[in-house]
Amino acid sequence: MAGKSKPKSINQRSENSSVSKPKAGKDAAGFGLGGVEGVDRCDIRIDTDLEGIRLPALSGLAKGDVLRVGTEFVDRHPIAVTIRSDGMIVGALAAFQNYANFLECLQGGVKYAVTVTQLGSGHCHVIGGRTA
Repeated sequence: MAGKSKPKSINQRSENSSVSKPKAGKDAAGFGLGGVEGVDRCDIRIDTDLEGIRLPALSGLAKGDVLRVGTEFVDRHPIAVTIRSDGMIVGALAAFQNYANFLECLQGGVKYAVTVTQLGSGHCHVIGGRTA
């Protein structure tokens, strides 16, 4: 077709780009997850609404309550869940930036906790991050 140029390949685009790429290396915790050198990929800030809330567990919560973060398997796939001090699962953490890295770190033994900041009928918002 006249006036149309062929799309550039990924290699052509990166050769013409003046943006430098960060060095890949081990994170500060030594997990070797391919993070930027000197940056701990497991130091992730969580600020999200819980998904799949279990209403019986929600009924006993108050603003300011701290929930532990753990994993549960659904169809052999790990998901991050929030857990009350009595062991009841409140809901899942699912939609926030760096979720894939977060899940890898969680499965690698990194501990996380979140604090309840908003509660409503079937709604719970949490904020938190790494505890150790």
